[in-house]
Amino acid sequence: MAAAQFTLYLNNCNVNNTVEQGLIAQGINTCDSLLGNNDYNMKAVCKRMVQPGDTMPGRGVAAGRANRGIPVSFVAEKNLRKACFFRNCMHRIQRTFVAATATLALVQEGWEDRFELENPDRDVEREIIRDPAPMVKVDDIKKTLEDIDNVLNKRK
Repeated sequence: MAAAQFTLYLNNCNVNNTVEQGLIAQGINTCDSLLGNNDYNMKAVCKRMVQPGDTMPGRGVAAGRANRGIPVSFVAEKNLRKACFFRNCMHRIQRTFVAATATLALVQEGWEDRFELENPDRDVEREIIRDPAPMVKVDDIKKTLEDIDNVLNKRK
């Protein structure tokens, strides 16, 4: 059951079967085995799949050539990193993880939110947020509400 969910989750995230088999060979064979791995670890796993480091057996000219491993495309690696981040995020916020509902669009949305939180715009950090001016006339209600909304959106 766990292996089927893992396959479904990777297929939802557009990671091909060859890369999935490489992950299984690296010891990542369930969605729960993604827990605890960060972005750096997933890059290292992909590098290990591409360049396993041993030599291929052979005779004659082909003897001792380098093992090229499993080809992992840039898109597959990025989607794998996103999938790992999403699985860790769901665990961290204590939400039930369902592989069937975790689509690439949902995973992508979580990935983009991650970068917005970690790397806020530099102008936003430098901007001094001032409280809205008090409302003097009832006719200024629209401007006052927009000012309040603007202040609340800029503060964390």
